[in-house]
Amino acid sequence: MLQQTPDLQTLYDKLRESEERYRRFVENAADIIYRTDGAGRFIYVNPVSLKIFGYTEQEFLGKHYLELFHPDFRNKARQFYATQFFNGQYTSYLEFPAIDKDGKQFWLGQNVQPLMENGQIIGFQAVARDITKRVLAEEAKRQSEEKVRKLNAELEHRVAERTAQLENANKELEAFSYSVSHDLRAPLLTINGFTQFLAAHLGDKLDEEGSRLLSIIRTNTQAMQHLISALLMLSKTNKKELDVTAVDMTALARETYNEIATPEALQNIEITIAPLPETRGDKTLLRQVWSNLLSNAIKFTLAKHERSITIGARTEENQNVYFVKDSGAGFDMKDAGKLFGVFSRLHTDEEFEGTGIGLSIVRRVIHRHKGEVWAEGEVGKGATFYFALPKA
Repeated sequence: MLQQTPDLQTLYDKLRESEERYRRFVENAADIIYRTDGAGRFIYVNPVSLKIFGYTEQEFLGKHYLELFHPDFRNKARQFYATQFFNGQYTSYLEFPAIDKDGKQFWLGQNVQPLMENGQIIGFQAVARDITKRVLAEEAKRQSEEKVRKLNAELEHRVAERTAQLENANKELEAFSYSVSHDLRAPLLTINGFTQFLAAHLGDKLDEEGSRLLSIIRTNTQAMQHLISALLMLSKTNKKELDVTAVDMTALARETYNEIATPEALQNIEITIAPLPETRGDKTLLRQVWSNLLSNAIKFTLAKHERSITIGARTEENQNVYFVKDSGAGFDMKDAGKLFGVFSRLHTDEEFEGTGIGLSIVRRVIHRHKGEVWAEGEVGKGATFYFALPKA
């Protein structure tokens, strides 16, 4: 059975129906749609084009496509399209600043496709969309990021300057402290020596008041000598180059306690040393940490009826936390921030002797090991001093 061929009228009707659908689609599109001839002049624009650019259809038709571009961008657009189509790119996307009839600038993202006939370009068809909001948002973000970058750079520069100034001031202060402390030792030794001589050779000739005054002089010169020794230790703590090795903290804590504990402490204080995780650090400086913390614990614990000291640790994800807990005098937590300052003391000499430098040395040593120190306590119920060291 032969297939019936559609007549010419039927084909014409279908073509007209197809063109009508295409026209309605273009006329009602939300995007700009236009067509130019081979020279780039408009031969068709849809209603959205008229609305966005502000021209009438008569004003629009015949214009060159470059007239829609911002004047500063026209040469770039011409070169872009010439390069694209010369290289055979038949669909090209470009984002550009456009201007409407009143000269107002906005941004379009545009796809252009050449119309071909017998291998020749006879015109161009384009679809464009207003992207002003996105471009402005990106520009605002870029400016914000640039502003933040400049502020960060300026802040880093200021921090570097302040750090350098602080380091120089600290070095000068340490040099001054070391020099003064070192130079004070000689006259103090002389004073102490003379008071011993006077007490030994003139003891029977001195009255009670004279003996008392000599005793006060000796007591104060010895206290000053202890203070100077502590200052020199504080200075050396910063200057000493770290000799990093594996350190058995359990053995080091036990050795240090046995070295510094007085016979009274060994006899009257119950000491508990739990197994401690090994660390890496300067063994000499870490010994000083244990020495200062345990000396404090012993001093404050001996003044109480319940006398116990516990040395322990816990392991966290990136660090080991060690602690010394005592049943001594304790402290008010509102004063916790003062504990590790130089010459910062919470008790008078009449209550407990001390230089006010020991805990400052602890903090400096731990900070040099990239760690942290802190303390917890309660008045009359003891204190716990912690220091954390990063895992190797």
